Amino acid sequence: MSMCLTEVLTVAKLSLQLTEIPDEGLELFEEVQAEELGLLPEEALPRGPLSLSANLVKVGAHVHVEGVLEGPMVWECVRCLKEFDKPTEIPFTAEYQVPDPTVRTRERTTKDRRQDGAESSSEMMDQDDELYICSGDRVELAEMLREHVILSTPMQPLCHEQCRGLCPVCGGDRNEQACSCVQETQKNPFAILQERWKKSNS
Repeated sequence: MSMCLTEVLTVAKLSLQLTEIPDEGLELFEEVQAEELGLLPEEALPRGPLSLSANLVKVGAHVHVEGVLEGPMVWECVRCLKEFDKPTEIPFTAEYQVPDPTVRTRERTTKDRRQDGAESSSEMMDQDDELYICSGDRVELAEMLREHVILSTPMQPLCHEQCRGLCPVCGGDRNEQACSCVQETQKNPFAILQERWKKSNS
């Protein structure tokens, strides 16, 4: 009797209920597929799953999230137009606003904080942190992570700094073979004015 084996795709836990985050915080370690982040090939293309490590902490009416996404990304070189893999590390921080203001704040551990009372969540937020809204009683991480991946995409990715690019005449890859094409020297846009000035003063 033959047995049919079905490959099981592990889905990352990118949607968490607020009750899953204890007062002391939650550490999250997942492997994330591009499809789970809603990434399109023209936006960013990971070479396999990305490793996600994140820390989530309730702070007043917010959930503070920080961590890093790591893994090889596929870019297209702006000079030779070839795809290349590059190990990428994408740090992120974000704040999620909790709709219910009664969410308990984590315990303060220092003497000064106990005397001063609970610090407001607005004071805990960094000005550079992005603010997201919880979906009901859930913290949805996928869209936030997608945005950070896209923003980390270099404007002009290079396969290497010494990339010689493509020949503008024959289109050959100069990294593989030197060509004998003769490029036209770009004319000075002020050359005509210079010639007129010389004639008028001759």
